[in-house]
Amino acid sequence: MWPSYQDEHEFNAHLVCRMCCMDERDRVQKKTFTKWVNKHLMKVRKHINDLYEDLRDGHNLISLLEVLSGIKLPREKGRMRFHRLQNVQIALDFLKQRQVRHFHAFPILPWSVDI
Repeated sequence: MWPSYQDEHEFNAHLVCRMCCMDERDRVQKKTFTKWVNKHLMKVRKHINDLYEDLRDGHNLISLLEVLSGIKLPREKGRMRFHRLQNVQIALDFLKQRQVRHFHAFPILPWSVDI
């Protein structure tokens, strides 16, 4: 059942409150997952500060998958956009090959990819 609102101001205040709660939840989840990633990356002497930005080029993402799987993966050495996208594709292909379902890569890629 939808709550009833006296006026538009009350409705807008409710929306702002809900959005702040969602933002806080997202912030906590991002912080928690960043700590989890760093726990594993420390095994290969790597560290990320920003979950979304530091996994974008694919290098840290591949390193994380290598630590978790124990399998060495290929990677592009360059720093151009093509190389970054290729590294992310290598990671996504590896996950698909391992039949990892419902992997949502929105924070990594500029578009949403579900495999």
